[in-house]
Amino acid sequence: MALPLDPHLVQLYLIAAIVLVLAPGPDSLLVLSRSITDGRDAGVVATIGITVGNLVHSTLAAAGISALIAASPALFDLLRYAGGAYLGWIGARALWSALSAARADKGASAIASESAPASRVFLQALLTNLLNPKVILFYLAFVPQFVAPELGHVAVQTFVLGAILAGLGCAYLLGVSALSAGAARKVLASARVKAVLDGVAGVLFLGFALRLLLTDRRIA
Repeated sequence: MALPLDPHLVQLYLIAAIVLVLAPGPDSLLVLSRSITDGRDAGVVATIGITVGNLVHSTLAAAGISALIAASPALFDLLRYAGGAYLGWIGARALWSALSAARADKGASAIASESAPASRVFLQALLTNLLNPKVILFYLAFVPQFVAPELGHVAVQTFVLGAILAGLGCAYLLGVSALSAGAARKVLASARVKAVLDGVAGVLFLGFALRLLLTDRRIA
């Protein structure tokens, strides 16, 4: 059975989706930092967590639940504050790690730290994605533009388009994980370099948190 999608709209959607996937955000930064700090496997696990989150968003958008959240000031603000606090917590931890590493001797190698367990990496990536209301607004404002109501099965179209976006994002993040983990061996040999990387990541996550807290519910 053929999927109820407009081929012309799908072509336009793929072009726009690729551009959007390449734009930096909390998800790509999380995969990058995890890959550099804990290795390629951690980056892959983080990518899986983010992809699962995107599929959940696709399902919620198709079921109309995302629209209810976006339309409810209380629910939207609750999610916005929770997401902002979570990103802020990640950023604060990264800054603390940077300060700790900066106290090491300048010529010393970075102190080997125990890698985070896969379950924690997965949960962190999943929550980073699910607690971001900007993702909900994205699925409500962007994906429906490429749905063809005259073909019917609007919910199916919405989910399939969302799943395509999740797949493209997964492929990109796997590439980020592989490339960043490969370059990390030399970079992390210096405690000073590791402190700088953690500091940059911490500032960026705090910036994402602030931007998230300033998000409104406009979807058009």
